[in-house]
Amino acid sequence: MLETILTKFATILLSIGMDKAGNWIKKFYSKKHISPIEDLKKTTQILFIDDEDFSTRLSTIREAGWNVRQVNDIANFDSEEIRNADIIFMDYIGVGKILTPTEEGIGLIKSLKKRYPNKFIIFYSGYAGFIPGHEVHSIVDAWIDKHADSFVYIDQIEAASAKINEFK
Repeated sequence: MLETILTKFATILLSIGMDKAGNWIKKFYSKKHISPIEDLKKTTQILFIDDEDFSTRLSTIREAGWNVRQVNDIANFDSEEIRNADIIFMDYIGVGKILTPTEEGIGLIKSLKKRYPNKFIIFYSGYAGFIPGHEVHSIVDAWIDKHADSFVYIDQIEAASAKINEFK
């Protein structure tokens, strides 16, 4: 079997010319291949909505090459921060007080997902990301423990970015 494959390969090389084949191989492998994730880092906008300071974690995410910013809350569903964000990380306590005061962050999550179904919303909380019996888990695209290490956030960002860009 191997002999047959090598014979066919040699025949192809002879028919197209060794120089052409060698040049094609050199050209193909000398190109600088940019990882798709590097392209995604340039175009994906990430927003954290949290009333707590996340600057240390955001700094680590920025150092990994991602475009990320934080706001304490939003006062308008059509704000520039929301419109520009592809991925939104959202806490549920202390946010949403302006637009959804009775439900706070959970109401904000529901409203944002209804208005912007293509935005990737990641719910996070200090309660291991899970509120028993709450429908928020069926609304968001993912959830994460608020106290997870930065690399867990970066992994989540990479997965979310790849998912939202596979249809563009």
